[in-house]
Amino acid sequence: MESIKVNILGEEFPVKVNAGQEEYVKEVVEYVVNKIEEIRKSSNEHSTKRIAVLAILNITAEFLKNDKTYRENMKSIDDILDTSLFK
Repeated sequence: MESIKVNILGEEFPVKVNAGQEEYVKEVVEYVVNKIEEIRKSSNEHSTKRIAVLAILNITAEFLKNDKTYRENMKSIDDILDTSLFK
């Protein structure tokens, strides 16, 4: 395991990553930074702590919505397979 440094809200953080996962971690950080910038531009908020919390809430809401959609789709697929001619 190695460590890379990432910059979020002007602060540098060391992040431990498995070998070969550096690009993935950079992609995750880029997503977070973009969401933070989106919040910063769309609100009158100046507190980095509040901006970070709002970004966390937005990212979590996106995740939960996508997870719910995924689960609903998997249930639909299971239902279709249960009634299929292949049984």
